[in-house]
Amino acid sequence: MAQISNISKQLQLKCSGERFYELFKNKMDSITQMFPKKLLSYKIVEGNGFAHGSVVHWKYELRGTLEAKQKLHMDDTNKAITLEFIEGDLFKDFEMVAVKGEVSDGGSNGISSVKWSVEFVKANEGVAPPHNYLQFALESTKGIEAYLCNNN
Repeated sequence: MAQISNISKQLQLKCSGERFYELFKNKMDSITQMFPKKLLSYKIVEGNGFAHGSVVHWKYELRGTLEAKQKLHMDDTNKAITLEFIEGDLFKDFEMVAVKGEVSDGGSNGISSVKWSVEFVKANEGVAPPHNYLQFALESTKGIEAYLCNNN
């Protein structure tokens, strides 16, 4: 069995962790509008909108135009969203890829954060880790955070 690898990074949020997670949970279509040069198009192919268990076909820009289908997993208890890739161009280099965002809403210190992780299994050892997917999540976080801070 192939070994699952993981790359991750945690970012402190300037906005409420709750609001950050709620945007993903209830207004993911807004996120697509925030990044039109990166998220070129989407279509819900299974399920009811951007909801737990739905499958979304994406066309996106990440070192070229790529396409993929992702299954959405939402965990309200842990304020986590997982985008599990189930089909697409990245399967030329990977057997499995999942991008997960886990939001912490401050706790005792009042500082919210999001930890982005990319779990993956390489198709062969010559493949570099998918740092571009982690970088996209980090860059998106900054844009989403700015939107939430400016739109109370």
